[in-house]
Amino acid sequence: MAASKKMTARKEQALKTRQLLMDTALGLFDNKGYEKVSINDICREAGVSTGAFYHHFKSKDQILIEEFMKTDEFYRELIAELADVDDYLEKLRRFTASTMEYIAGMGLARLKVTYHTQIGPDKKASFLGNERRALYSILESLYREGQGKGILRRDISSGELAHLSIHCFRGIIYDWCLANGSFDMVEAGEKMMDILTHGTLSSH
Repeated sequence: MAASKKMTARKEQALKTRQLLMDTALGLFDNKGYEKVSINDICREAGVSTGAFYHHFKSKDQILIEEFMKTDEFYRELIAELADVDDYLEKLRRFTASTMEYIAGMGLARLKVTYHTQIGPDKKASFLGNERRALYSILESLYREGQGKGILRRDISSGELAHLSIHCFRGIIYDWCLANGSFDMVEAGEKMMDILTHGTLSSH
């Protein structure tokens, strides 16, 4: 029993250390810029050894990717919140707007580095292009609902719509990064979704 409690306490401490490193690194990235922050800087600020850092993370990149991976949990919570919205088009609009607001809220600097870690030299896309992500199944289900109600276009399958919309979302985010956040990502996302699902811009 004592050994079990000791192991549990050790695991709890490890989780606290891991979270401390995450929070410290993200704070430093935001304040100083990702490229100007070293692993030594993170460890010194957090008060832990570099060995402890490498026990939890392989690189600085991993911290940003893990932070970005939280988006799928956001999508799950969002679609659950919208389950009782009867107006399908309003549900689709709110899902799109909330998604783009959430992504924009991550900040320009973090998004630029996150995309770089996925497509830069010698990098392999490990998350953004993973079709097993929750976002794919959530969008496919959402589009299937709209098609079943006779609201969305049916010349494209719900699966194809999900893939195409994710490609478009990703393009908007990438362009937003290229433009240094100079346009409204939410507005762009809503226009894209309207064209993709209806084939034309609506008058609303």
